Amino acid sequence: MRRFVQLLEHEFRMSIRRLSLWLAYGSLFVFYSVVLFAPPPLGEMTPGETISRGEVWSVAGRFMVALNVYFPVAVGLLTTDRLQRDFRLGLRELQASTPLGLPSYLAAKYLGVLASFLLPLFAWVIGVVTVMVMIGHAPVDLLLASPVAFLAITVPAFAFVAAFSLACPLAMPQSVYQILFTGYWFWANFIPPQVFPTLNGTLLTPSGIFALQGFFGGQTLRTSSDALLYTSGDAILNLAVLAGSSLLALVLLERYLALRERRA
Repeated sequence: MRRFVQLLEHEFRMSIRRLSLWLAYGSLFVFYSVVLFAPPPLGEMTPGETISRGEVWSVAGRFMVALNVYFPVAVGLLTTDRLQRDFRLGLRELQASTPLGLPSYLAAKYLGVLASFLLPLFAWVIGVVTVMVMIGHAPVDLLLASPVAFLAITVPAFAFVAAFSLACPLAMPQSVYQILFTGYWFWANFIPPQVFPTLNGTLLTPSGIFALQGFFGGQTLRTSSDALLYTSGDAILNLAVLAGSSLLALVLLERYLALRERRA
């Protein structure tokens, strides 16, 4: 267990210190801050318009779904080299000589990378919500609702993306995966199925729309008057499918690497 924790901490530190992570996140922080706090019609969360207590959970859910438009793309692109780096530098051979098994190695790497992407975003979300409360735009209840929405909407999306972005680049060139993944993310999450055949609206949708409607009673647009499409049961199934798919990707990755090491 001690070696597992040490590897997880090492991977977390390696990932969170990357300049590319902070450049990507910094750009998105600026973009979302402008969208949230700019004067109308661009901004949505200005001091002149106060969120009522009845809207708090819906607003928190919508906020996290909005973050899931672009942040998971950055996560997917930045995760693709985390395993390849170990093989390129010969670190995997060194790690294989330790008592830490392959499943534990992959779990520590996965959790370390995932934590490095979630922690800065969570800190920024809490900072934004705190500012909203301080300027009188939102009730203090939003400080409770936002972490819950983050756990239900953001964490599953990041976990899903990180699992496949660790595994898939070992089966295809990294640059090819990055291009395909970027196209997939917008195609599978934000193109209406009425417009073009897509995975959007199926249980494989990781954008958070199921949790938004099923758990938080919200729509993606504040002005939407459509009836809720997904229930809490649908949201639970969606989260279960996403978790199962992420686990399957990691299991297949472990089997592939085990076979690769036996043949080496």
